[in-house]
Amino acid sequence: MSDIIFDSETVSLGLSFLELDPNDQASMRWSVELSIKHSTGCFSYLATDVWFDTDIWDEFTIALSSQEPKILRLVDMSEYFRFVIERTATSFETTIQVLEPIISQGMIRLEARLESDLDGPLLRSLRDSFAACPKFW
Repeated sequence: MSDIIFDSETVSLGLSFLELDPNDQASMRWSVELSIKHSTGCFSYLATDVWFDTDIWDEFTIALSSQEPKILRLVDMSEYFRFVIERTATSFETTIQVLEPIISQGMIRLEARLESDLDGPLLRSLRDSFAACPKFW
């Protein structure tokens, strides 16, 4: 199992590798755990069936190492999980969004946004976490 951790004062995101699809080695299943702290407690989300395309994962990992301003996206195959980093010349803004359909009742949406210093430890930690993740594909 591989863990990728994104942890700030208000948002904690953990990704854990579960398996490659035995019928399609270009897709992999991860568990996603998200916690968003607020003044009276926290919102939390756990999903154990989040599938990523390996090419999308690789593009995101490579883009994390780049220093140029750009928008990086890690989106699962069903588009229910989105991790977006918008990097400018001086900072980066992170948006984490999870959607969960409720049959015949609509959808639940949980979203966190935060801005951080480009040279801060949060981005370095995230970059190191993705770089250290073994490639199973």
